[in-house]
Amino acid sequence: MIKLLHSADIHLDAPFPSLGEKENQRRNDFLRTFERLLALASSWEADLFVIAGDLFDTPIPTAATLAKVQGGLQRLIDRGIVPVLLPGTHDGPAFPNSVYRRHRFPGCILLDNPQVTEPVPLEIRGEKIFLYGFAHRSAESAQALPSMTRRFPEGIHIGLLHGSRMGSREWDYRPKDLPFSLDDLVEWNLDYLALGHYHNFEVLDKNGRVLACYPGSPEGKRFGENGPRYTALVTVGREGVTVEKRVVNHRTLKEITLDLSGCVDLSSACQTIRSLGDPDLLLRLELTGTVETPIDCAYLQARVGGDFFHLQINDKTRFFDSRFVHRIADEDSVRGSFVRRIRSRMEKATEEERISLERAFREVMARFQIRDRGEA
Repeated sequence: MIKLLHSADIHLDAPFPSLGEKENQRRNDFLRTFERLLALASSWEADLFVIAGDLFDTPIPTAATLAKVQGGLQRLIDRGIVPVLLPGTHDGPAFPNSVYRRHRFPGCILLDNPQVTEPVPLEIRGEKIFLYGFAHRSAESAQALPSMTRRFPEGIHIGLLHGSRMGSREWDYRPKDLPFSLDDLVEWNLDYLALGHYHNFEVLDKNGRVLACYPGSPEGKRFGENGPRYTALVTVGREGVTVEKRVVNHRTLKEITLDLSGCVDLSSACQTIRSLGDPDLLLRLELTGTVETPIDCAYLQARVGGDFFHLQINDKTRFFDSRFVHRIADEDSVRGSFVRRIRSRMEKATEEERISLERAFREVMARFQIRDRGEA
């Protein structure tokens, strides 16, 4: 039996331009999560520390990031834990300036050939281990998938693959991706396949037998990678495979739809949003419902943005149908005339045109400075 910590898609040095002055802080979060993985591998007394692709988000990580990675991996080696690295689509040797072409990772097993010629043999506590994996290059790896097939009956056979499973809900094949099927995994007959590339946790099995796992990204890189993020603690033995998912992320991404129906002023909207506040939360907030005052996203951002690590507001509220607007439609005033003209346009508009008219209507009405009247 052997124990391995399996991670992938760590994406160190990923850019976050939408975060502005917090970009570097968010980049540092990813390094902190990498350090958390190292600490977990040590405390769990793993035999192997497996990264199934995209350790780096770029083929040219900064010198500081590279030094931290090399230092962290060396600490594992000093504890008798063997790091196994597979290049991915972001940092692989298909790039002529790839980190794996320009730098060495002493003591690590780097699976960077374009296909498996022979598995890499290891011995751990008297157990024979064989490692399979290749760094995908479109031309040189065209026939590489069959090279993942188990070679010998004895020992424990573990593969690493950075690829796209056909039929997955995340399936979105691109030419640089490496497609494979569940039937391929069965045919290869490996004891465990450590997968990378898809960013959400998924265990692949057949007839009750665990074949492989995507651990997902250990720190959410973009919205859609929401909630807890995991690494896989995997035990592989002659009786089979067990996979435990362990939460490792530093900050959390979340997407919420908030119905502000009946909201009479922006102060009450602020109060509702502030109840969701968390300094470690990156929140994409979609506002819906019919409100009694036009939503000013810049105002909300200024008032409550500091309650979150990052707040993105998408306003899909409706104001045209509010009670307030119905009342002023009969006014003998500029704004009353404006409401009547928009109402006439709305009656003839397509759904797409209605959305544009609603947006324009809110912006104009905000300029009438009704925002803080609280009329209902």
